[in-house]
Amino acid sequence: MRSSKGFWLATAAISCLITGLFLASGTIVALSLPLVVYLGVMGLFMGSDEAKLEVERRISDTRIMAGDALEVEIFVRNRGRAIELLEVHDILPDYIALKSGTNCALVSLDAGEECSFTYTLVCPLRGRYELGALKLAVMDTGRFHASEKVFAEKSEFSVVAKMESMKGANIIPKKTRNWVGMIKSRRVGIGTEFYGMRDYVSGDEMRKINWKASARRDALMTNEYESECSGDATLILDARLEANVGNIEDCAVEHGVRAASTIASQILRDKNRVGLIVLRDIIDEVYPAFGKRQFYKLSEHLLKVKPLGLLPFENVGWMVTSYFPLESQIIVISSLTDSSIVSTIGDLCARGYDVVVISPSPVKLESKMIDDSREKTMARRVLEMERDNLINELGRYARIVDWDAGEPLAKALRGVVASRNRR
Repeated sequence: MRSSKGFWLATAAISCLITGLFLASGTIVALSLPLVVYLGVMGLFMGSDEAKLEVERRISDTRIMAGDALEVEIFVRNRGRAIELLEVHDILPDYIALKSGTNCALVSLDAGEECSFTYTLVCPLRGRYELGALKLAVMDTGRFHASEKVFAEKSEFSVVAKMESMKGANIIPKKTRNWVGMIKSRRVGIGTEFYGMRDYVSGDEMRKINWKASARRDALMTNEYESECSGDATLILDARLEANVGNIEDCAVEHGVRAASTIASQILRDKNRVGLIVLRDIIDEVYPAFGKRQFYKLSEHLLKVKPLGLLPFENVGWMVTSYFPLESQIIVISSLTDSSIVSTIGDLCARGYDVVVISPSPVKLESKMIDDSREKTMARRVLEMERDNLINELGRYARIVDWDAGEPLAKALRGVVASRNRR
């Protein structure tokens, strides 16, 4: 592909020549000679054969947390003739910013030579991203001719929601099941905490015999321990359009995803089952299960959450009562912009579910987006009063966490003290 530079230089040379002949001026004709010579010399160095390049892109990881950095390295190998000038441009997706280095490079390569450059990206928003087309432009020394190539191989990576520290806060299911876990159930069974003693029965393990008590009573006594069991928890994330408040990087749904990921990690680490329901344009659900595999499955579902749809919240109540275990812990994460949520939560509590509502404050999220004025201050106070009334009404049925999303989640959860677990 010919560049515009050569066209304009040739145009200037011809213009000088014609003008000089028309005016019979040798001086003006002479002005065209340097341009003609320059164009002729540059034409001799223009390669006729196509450049042969091998390109490779490497990324440091395929799964990172929001806010973390990703290192990208580009390798270019020349398998053909010498290249005087090569421009490499790696196109970045939206919402990805350069932290260091550059995604463009301008190099020259001899035959068989290779080069590389590295840059670092920062990814503030969760989601699935891909580094797609990498554009290469091969140019001669005078930049009169450029051949463009596109490296089409994609490099995909996922950015998951950043998890917070839960030190000092603990949400555990109120009711337990017979599976071994870490919740004290106030019953005799398998555990580590001493519960009491009883007479020795044939078949008891020797390590459970209390030898000091046996010596005092002149009869074998066996220690009993408090059973440690696990329970069920179901996270409900309200990701509808009406529940989303704030800008794209600091909105209620983004904070809700972060809270869901953090709480799920903590509950699964305590050997409980965790399920997920996401309400948006559809109802996306993950049935409760244990372990790291379940956390990975939950993370994959939370990756694709976007504020969509206007489904009524009562659909969640039907989903919970139909498919999720009775008397399990229900954790609702919603900005509470829909007042109809009260009746649904009241119905779940009446059926035996233990409900905790974590609500990122929409009033505080909106306050960050507007300038203070007398009218806006009055409007904010009215919204705060309406929200307080809704929270007080919900407090009749469930435990409420009014969360300022600018503060750590653990700080807000410290006020939620679960009653002693029992079956």
